[in-house]
Formats: sequence, structure tokens, C-alpha cells
Amino acid sequence: MPLPRYGAIDIGSNSIRLLVSEIDEMGATRDVVSSREVVRLGASVFREGRVSDSAMERALEALGVMAEEIRNHGVLGIRAVGTAALRDAANREVFLGRAAELLGAPVETVSGLEEARLVHLGVQARWPQGKRKVVVADIGGGSAEVILSESGHIAEAVSKPVGAVRLTEMFLKKDPPEAREVARMEKYVEERFSGLMERIKHAQPERMIVTSATGAVAVCAANNIRRTRRDEADKLAATTRQIGNLYRSLVSQDVVGRRGVTGIGPRRAEIVVAGVAVLNHLATALRMPRVYYSSAG
Repeated sequence: MPLPRYGAIDIGSNSIRLLVSEIDEMGATRDVVSSREVVRLGASVFREGRVSDSAMERALEALGVMAEEIRNHGVLGIRAVGTAALRDAANREVFLGRAAELLGAPVETVSGLEEARLVHLGVQARWPQGKRKVVVADIGGGSAEVILSESGHIAEAVSKPVGAVRLTEMFLKKDPPEAREVARMEKYVEERFSGLMERIKHAQPERMIVTSATGAVAVCAANNIRRTRRDEADKLAATTRQIGNLYRSLVSQDVVGRRGVTGIGPRRAEIVVAGVAVLNHLATALRMPRVYYSSAG
């Protein structure tokens, strides 16, 4: 008898992700389909306050392909959620209605705290941390979620508007970025996390885990893993010194140069400076010796 299959769709500010998994009688999961399409839904939102017509069509086209995948794999149910870009978009309801019609299922916009809860659940399901105190960070396109986890439970969680697409649109106008642009961005990131870093440091976390593509880039670069082999970076680490060196290198290069860095894809190169800026700030401010990557997010 075939195992039941369920799907999840994450409609992010930079990309849309599909995961279809089957679940056995013990509750263990096995991924059947995992796909991702870069649509930059948030770029127009962070510039103009609404999803542009072109971004909406790109996103709906991607969702149409994913809906076909879901039908082809006999999925019993799906949960589709939108995050930072849709939280901010004035025309959110138009998009949600069209997306739900395509998928044949409701599409909801989750709060930043719910997004943090889901990230934490993903890490605990895929890479349980036992009784450790752990910082989990997910640096997306529109926001970054930071969670302090103690013995598998959330002790504190925040969501801040410092995603890679949002920061790029707000601050980085030149290529390579000008020093004053970078300084303004770094100050903005520092201010958003002011206070939180001291509270987390006081808790003395033992490990930091990052779940996002930004984290994958840093760990792939540190371990000389090509983007096409990103799965091999799961549970590997980059030292905070390596992350700092990577950030300084990326800031000094234009997009063509960044595309040549191990672990960075052509589209990620357009927004990677901002994403690694956030990761570098978190790791440095928390004085973590290294950051681990988990593919669970």
C-alpha cells in the first residue's frame, strides 16, 4: 500500500519552493519532490508597495507547474504559505485568490512569528538538537527570522525586515556597491537587531544553525562545494572568520565576479551581498565560532 503524501509550498520574497514528502506509520518522512523557482516576488513590493504584474505572472506560472507536480504525485493535502512580500503587498488578496485557484487549495499569509515557528519545526524534524541551546536563523528575501531554541522549544523568536531582496532594493544601487551604501545597510541591520543580540548572548547558546540559501552559500564557499551539489553542505559549517572574509570579498566585486564564487548561482549573485551582510552581523554579534547549515528551512 503506498504511503500517504503531503505537499508544502513556500511563497517567499525571492523564490517559491515546493516539497512533497511521504510519511510512514512511524511518522518518518521521505522527500519525493523538492523544487525551487526564483520569481523575485518581493522586488516590486519593496520598491512600490505592491506585487507588479510581471512578478505576479512569474509567480503564478511557477505555481501552475508546481500544481501539476502535486497532482502527478497523488498528494493528499497541501499547505501553501506566503511570507514577507505578501505581508507587505497592497494587492495581496488578488494574488492569493489567483494562487488558490491554481492550486485548488487555500493560500495563507503567515506572520513573521509563525514563519519563525515553522523554521524551528523544520530544523527540529530534520536535525534534532537534543538539550542544546541553539540559535536558528533563516535569512530570506524579505525578512530574517532568528530563534533561540532550548531543549527543542522556542525560548524567543523574532522576525525582522532584513531579507536579501529587501536590503538590496533599499540600499545597494551600484554594482559593486559603494562604501556609503554598504555602511547604511550595515547600520540598518544592526539597529533592527539591537537588544536581541545581547539577550541571546546572555543565554549562552552552544550552536548557530542557518537554514536559508544565504547560509548554504556561506557553507558551500567555505567547503568548496559547487551550487549544484548544495545538498552536500547539509550539517556542515563555516567559521565566522570565513563568513567575514566572504562578505568582504563579495562587497568588493561586481555581479559578474560574484557569480564566479564557489556556491553562488547566477541569480543569487544579484542579492548575495545583502544576505551575507545579515549572516555576518548575526554570527559576529553573537560571537559564534562557526555557523552550521541545515537544509530543513
